[in-house]
Amino acid sequence: MNNPEAHKNPKSITGKLFLIPVSLGSGFIDKEIPSANSDVINQLDEFIVENIRTARRSLRAMGYTKAFDEIKFHILDKHTLPEDIPDFLKNAVNGKNIGLLSEAGSPCIADPGQQVVKYAHINNVKVVPLVGPSSILLALIASGFNGQSFVFHGYIPIEKKQRIRKIKEIEQDILRNDRTQIFMETPYRNNALLEDLIRNSGPSILLCIASDLTTEQEFIKTFSIEQWKKKLPDLNKRPAIFLLYK
Repeated sequence: MNNPEAHKNPKSITGKLFLIPVSLGSGFIDKEIPSANSDVINQLDEFIVENIRTARRSLRAMGYTKAFDEIKFHILDKHTLPEDIPDFLKNAVNGKNIGLLSEAGSPCIADPGQQVVKYAHINNVKVVPLVGPSSILLALIASGFNGQSFVFHGYIPIEKKQRIRKIKEIEQDILRNDRTQIFMETPYRNNALLEDLIRNSGPSILLCIASDLTTEQEFIKTFSIEQWKKKLPDLNKRPAIFLLYK
């Protein structure tokens, strides 16, 4: 993806890549997204998104007024190849402003957006992150855990033996390095992950579960593993962040 020509003329006119956060699902956009973001997105007619249908819905909710049949969308998902990225930013390299959206919350965390941002930097496209929600940071600040030293693992392994091994590695990192451990799972596998955490973590280790953040169903609780054993929440199909600490 490296473009040597971009470094030869660093003062060439390029566009901007706006990183556009979307709602976590509260239904109240003005609670999550600054109104100024609407002014930015309404100037754009080209977007990089994971899913066109949900991107359209999110844009409309944020006050986007242009007709979608006049808008260009690039699909960035698990099937996107590295060699596809230059085409996504071709117009930005040539001076046009474009937007990058995630499926929920702020882009480039636990999604492939960082590939686009890396290419933008290499090619002198200015990267502009807009203010908006991040479920990871909201969960961290609400957990009561160490906010000065923490690590985000993203999605931990699906296969049971690998997952249990990872859980034990995470606990050792807490004890050795005094770091908050943050991770997530696909919503329909949350309950299985929670059971593995309860069975394979020390009883005094603290677990914070932060689910459905910003919504009316918001659930944020921190207890020890031993305390959680008394009553576990049903997290099936509910977006959740898990945090471990001591």
